[in-house]
Amino acid sequence: MKRGVAIIASLWWGIAGSALAQTTVSNLWLFDLTYDDQKPVIEHARKLTDTDSYTNQPYFFSEQQALYYTQSYAKGDAYQTDIMKFDISRGFHRNLTHTAVAEYSPTPLPEQAGFSAIRVDKQNKQWLWIYTQKENYRFSELEPIGYHVWVDAEEALVFVLGQTHTLQRLSPGLSPSVVDKNIGPSLWAIPNTRLFSYTKNPAPEEQPWTLMSYDPEAEKTSLLVTLPKGAYYMAWAPEARALTLVNSQIYSWDFTEPVADVSPTTNSANVTDRGAWQPWLNLNTYCPYGGSRLHISSDARQLAVVCNEAG
Repeated sequence: MKRGVAIIASLWWGIAGSALAQTTVSNLWLFDLTYDDQKPVIEHARKLTDTDSYTNQPYFFSEQQALYYTQSYAKGDAYQTDIMKFDISRGFHRNLTHTAVAEYSPTPLPEQAGFSAIRVDKQNKQWLWIYTQKENYRFSELEPIGYHVWVDAEEALVFVLGQTHTLQRLSPGLSPSVVDKNIGPSLWAIPNTRLFSYTKNPAPEEQPWTLMSYDPEAEKTSLLVTLPKGAYYMAWAPEARALTLVNSQIYSWDFTEPVADVSPTTNSANVTDRGAWQPWLNLNTYCPYGGSRLHISSDARQLAVVCNEAG
């Protein structure tokens, strides 16, 4: 990614298979929410960035009252991507990495202060790295990793790029194991459960993406629900409410028991969904050209959304 537009674009094309690449100008908005009969109401909106480049992957670090995100910077004819921190209470931004290589996808570390991120070295290899106040180090020898979520302090679920993108379990010193394939980039812990979620689609040009769950103790995958048409990214609100953005409309879906166990080779879109996505919050005033990623704070009072700047 540090090597310029082509590297970031290749990552997006490899994962999404769509035109949402580095050339898309995006900025980050922060919304303060209240609720009226469980429906969100925007009390205050702040545009946190105002650049002509790429801003993405917001993640609330609740204990720090901070929002982490990925920001690219023009550097000659190339682009620099670093992990940024926005201090919500004091209202300022800080570059946390500022290295000679690229970092993206900031994620809180379990059981210790610091964060993890995907680091792209000078050979364009993508690794999972740990960043603490004392040291920075590579978590494992597996690459190329695109995204990750922590199972615990010693184990992660990772998105591994390939001819077919795979979900793999990763622990230092152990051989990675493949959980599923044909997956997307949204990897999350499902609130109030022992489960983790990911998206999957064996035929993106022909059918919508599906939201899947994985139980690391039972080593079982299950289908939860089909995403709305046009949805690609998602995140979880407290009380296990799934959120996804289509154009300028956020939809929600309440978690229920998994529909059916499926094997990694199952075409999960053939399984009947339970429940339906409901309109949750319209952002047309702030995101008229649509957006991509979103994240909500642990108390559901703040929402971060990446909004596109042009149609």
